[in-house]
Amino acid sequence: MSRAKHSFLLAALTFAVYANSLSGALVFDDQQLITHNPQLINIRTLGDVMALASGPRQLLISSYGLNFYISRLDTFSYHLFNVILHAINSILVFYIIHGLARGIPSRDYVALAGSAVFSVHTLLTGAVSYIAGRSSVLCATFYFAAVLFFLKALDADQPVKRAVHLALTLVSAFLAWQTKQEAITLPLLLAGIVVLRSEKLNWRWIAPLAATPVVVLVVFREQVAQLYVSVMSNKVLVAAGFERVLEPAAYFRTYLTAVVGYYLPRIVFPMHLSVDPQIDEVQYWYSPEFLFSIAVLGALAWAALRYRKEQPLLSFGLAALFISPLTAYVVLPLADVVQEHRAYIPALGAALLFAAAFQWIAKRHPQRKWPALIAIVLVFSVMTVARNRVWANSITLWSDAKMKSPNKPRPHFNLGQAYQDAQRMPLAIEEYQHALALKPDIHAAYSNMAAIYLDSGQLDKGEETLLKVTEIAPDFTEGFINLAVLYLRRQQPDKALPAVDRAIALNSDSFAAHFNRGEILTLKGDLQEAVKSYSRAVYLRPDLPSFRLSLAVAQMRIGDNAAAEKELQSLTSSTVSADAYRQLGILYMDRDADRASQFLQQSVQMRPAFLDARHDLAILYIKKREFEKAAEELRIVLNQKGDYGPGVLNLALAYEMAGKVNDARQTLRQYLEKYGQSGGPFVLQAQQRLANLRP
Repeated sequence: MSRAKHSFLLAALTFAVYANSLSGALVFDDQQLITHNPQLINIRTLGDVMALASGPRQLLISSYGLNFYISRLDTFSYHLFNVILHAINSILVFYIIHGLARGIPSRDYVALAGSAVFSVHTLLTGAVSYIAGRSSVLCATFYFAAVLFFLKALDADQPVKRAVHLALTLVSAFLAWQTKQEAITLPLLLAGIVVLRSEKLNWRWIAPLAATPVVVLVVFREQVAQLYVSVMSNKVLVAAGFERVLEPAAYFRTYLTAVVGYYLPRIVFPMHLSVDPQIDEVQYWYSPEFLFSIAVLGALAWAALRYRKEQPLLSFGLAALFISPLTAYVVLPLADVVQEHRAYIPALGAALLFAAAFQWIAKRHPQRKWPALIAIVLVFSVMTVARNRVWANSITLWSDAKMKSPNKPRPHFNLGQAYQDAQRMPLAIEEYQHALALKPDIHAAYSNMAAIYLDSGQLDKGEETLLKVTEIAPDFTEGFINLAVLYLRRQQPDKALPAVDRAIALNSDSFAAHFNRGEILTLKGDLQEAVKSYSRAVYLRPDLPSFRLSLAVAQMRIGDNAAAEKELQSLTSSTVSADAYRQLGILYMDRDADRASQFLQQSVQMRPAFLDARHDLAILYIKKREFEKAAEELRIVLNQKGDYGPGVLNLALAYEMAGKVNDARQTLRQYLEKYGQSGGPFVLQAQQRLANLRP
């Protein structure tokens, strides 16, 4: 089989295994990455995409920008891009193994075996099926390309070819760094390859490569220091009531133990994977599990050097596994000790180790080499397809995590949030209560439960909860937002405004805070400032039609009809199209009655039970002296909502102006008989109108 056919087979295998991931929803950090990113979500042109190519991780962010330009928030293109990259990486892994397997019998088979396992390995779903996992997948594309070009440079028999391949190595390494800074381990891996391939140490190659990460850290020391401080503070999760990042020494012990206890077993056989596994802190340097991990890592390092001549693929595999981001993360304490997408680049080492295993099978049991490969690929494929279903949405993802880490509060909290987003409130409260039973000071859980209380009308209970949250967690943005919403619902804008301003002071990019500030200012009658707040909310989340509708209504109220009409016209094909047509009808009510009528008719056609739009249409018919049409619309309104006072008054007016005084009198009397004791605001008007009707 030619190498081109090998590449096609690997691509086909990748797409077959990951086909069911293409419809996955935004999960975990995907929302923060895409919908909460103002730069990304305001992309309109390819020029906007190109403008993203600056700053850290510019290639990665630009790739997301291209996806947003292509399909907005439809996740298909995002997942397709990840799968394409994974297919490319599988092919690169094939050529890397092929290049390292010089002189090995069944070289093509060994390379295909290792890369096929890489293609379907279930541990990698945390990078491929997870949109935010692209940071590792895209970095790996350039990382693996650099390794491949470096191997070609080492094998080049002409100085020009060697120079070209070294130049391509540098370009690929730079692009890997621009994608994700974990590529800093690449020069060390290249130095390791030189050491393992050489009869004697060639310091002309090794020294510059080994020194490169140090030089990079010195050159970018300010950025690295800022990143370190930011990661250590972990402000968002700490403000929400979750754990602080482990101290560096404790993190070092815990992470190395997790490398041996979590990652290595799952590289061999990927069972019990979880987006949020339970990883216990290793408290002491003399803890048995830490000492055991050090012994295992030491033994594997010894094996890499000991068998570099007899079993080169084994040695290269161990080197690629440990001279990689897998161990590099030990120096940067992170909130999550384990995240499976970090194993993506180290999986090159796993592919080499599997290649070494299949080399042994091909040598000792040649008749079983293909059945063995097919069996492993088939088992991993079935597991990967199943794991893709877990990544399909937030409920399946966090249900799986909760099942595997029942004593960890965050899976319960995140599952509760997923249920809340899906409007499954009883289940949400149940999960929040589980989380609080495990960790009673999760402020975010109390805040989210209070939001549920608000939606169910339990304002007093919600206020009590939120006042406690904002007192004990003065840096938690969502607590103040929910408190502002509570006061807004109570029509208390003077209390709501300080709460929402505090939320904005904590997080100036909180779209919910800016939107609710607009609502509060509208209630206070400060429409000019309300427009500014709505505009900021729309900039932060232009994908939310309700925000844009509120902005347009506020613009109408301050007399900016041109801006309002432009916004409303853009909403006529959105989920709030009926509301947009109604507001356009109101906008044209006093300017062009016929056009206003068309807009209002369109509104009620789209939503037949839209009582406000029907009432507006009836008022327009009264102005046009089309009394029968007005009465028809108002009768529909009152059939659905008999206590709708404005509808009663205007129906009586339509009858009266049409000369049907008895019908007008009967309409008012029926309303007063049914609702006269309710004390509603329109009862007195109905009584006065009835008294004024001539006999």
